[in-house]
Amino acid sequence: MNRRTRREGSSGLRLALACAMALAIGAPIAGDAGRALAESAPEAPAPEVPAQPVEPVEYDVVFDVGIVPSEKSAHVRIDLSPAGGKVVRWIRFSFDPLRYRAIEASGKLEEVEGGMLWTPPERGGFLRYVFDIDHLRGDRTYDSRCAKKWAILRGEDLVPRTRISTADGATSKSVLRLRLPEGWSAAVPYESVGRGRYALDNERTNFDRPGGWFAFGKLGVLRERISGTQIAVAGPAGQGVRRMDLLAMLKWTLPSVKEVFGELPDRLQLVVAGDPMWRGGLSGPNSLYLHAGLPLIASDGSSAPLHEIMHTIMHARSGDGGQWIVEGIAEYYSIALLRRSGTITARRYQRAIDGVRKRAQPESASLSTPMNGALRARAVLLMMEVDDLVRDATAGAKSLDDVVRSLRSADDVVTPEHFRRTVARVAGRDLDAFFDRLRR
Repeated sequence: MNRRTRREGSSGLRLALACAMALAIGAPIAGDAGRALAESAPEAPAPEVPAQPVEPVEYDVVFDVGIVPSEKSAHVRIDLSPAGGKVVRWIRFSFDPLRYRAIEASGKLEEVEGGMLWTPPERGGFLRYVFDIDHLRGDRTYDSRCAKKWAILRGEDLVPRTRISTADGATSKSVLRLRLPEGWSAAVPYESVGRGRYALDNERTNFDRPGGWFAFGKLGVLRERISGTQIAVAGPAGQGVRRMDLLAMLKWTLPSVKEVFGELPDRLQLVVAGDPMWRGGLSGPNSLYLHAGLPLIASDGSSAPLHEIMHTIMHARSGDGGQWIVEGIAEYYSIALLRRSGTITARRYQRAIDGVRKRAQPESASLSTPMNGALRARAVLLMMEVDDLVRDATAGAKSLDDVVRSLRSADDVVTPEHFRRTVARVAGRDLDAFFDRLRR
């Protein structure tokens, strides 16, 4: 071994001894040896950092609404608190230019496709506009109307559909504040928190805006608690609104409605009016509209009030091809609940179902056609069949009631596929033969 080899060998031995001593005493290792050991050693896993819960932030929003009968309009102002200005990035409003005008705001307001985009100042701000109340449904009847002595409209129209971007955990604490002509009163499906002020609370959204059917003016209102729900029947004075008849009917039938759903909303408001309002029924959040001329029980054995109550409590939206499901459920229960509650006899119930069979469209017809009487009747028969299939599959332990409760709690749009999965889950097995038959 030459001198160079011995020198390299002795230095390598010294380096190895140094590394061993450093490891023994926990000292850092420098140079190439330290890098080599570091490269060969496995990396320690990074410690998991638990997700921090988002701290909720509440901000105030006031929807100030003034009804102006001489203009047939409502003057609306939305006030966002300073706390809201810090957490709300923007709000997009779906303004229809045919019904909303004179739109102004603090901060930045820009026109976008389908509406307006509002970016409020960081210190909070306001947006205001004028809403034209009158709206025709058909050639001569209205689903929103402002007359000299009354006004009926939907809260969803008063403040149109919105999209909002906020900081995580931000939720609104919203209040509706009403300014009405002298001598006018209000009927809205909300809790009063002061004179002309109502708390808006919608558990399905973080930005609470007005919704449901509103009535203002010279009104007659009857209120009563039935099955734990605060009921209000309201309508313009002098229009033949049968408030006592409606309350009596709900006294008979609402306990049976509660058996279907397991629970009812805290409040339910029925807004009733005569001509020129639309001659039908329309549902809304915790409320519904009925024409005063509609019978409580029709000659065919169905009930318009119960039909709309089913829509209101289910708050189900029909998706592509799903209208027959939502309408079929409401129409079936509008008949079945009369029988369950003892309002009609078994014989009259059977007569009503016989009439449904006569009116129903043939099975060869498509379920995707626009809703009409024949399709609605067929949908009732299909709901009766689903009820029988579920009862058979579960030895009577489950029924269509359980399917309806599942649809309500899911908060999804109702499509044929969604309905199929829900029925299968309740029945505990697929009912393919039934649903495949509907596709043909």
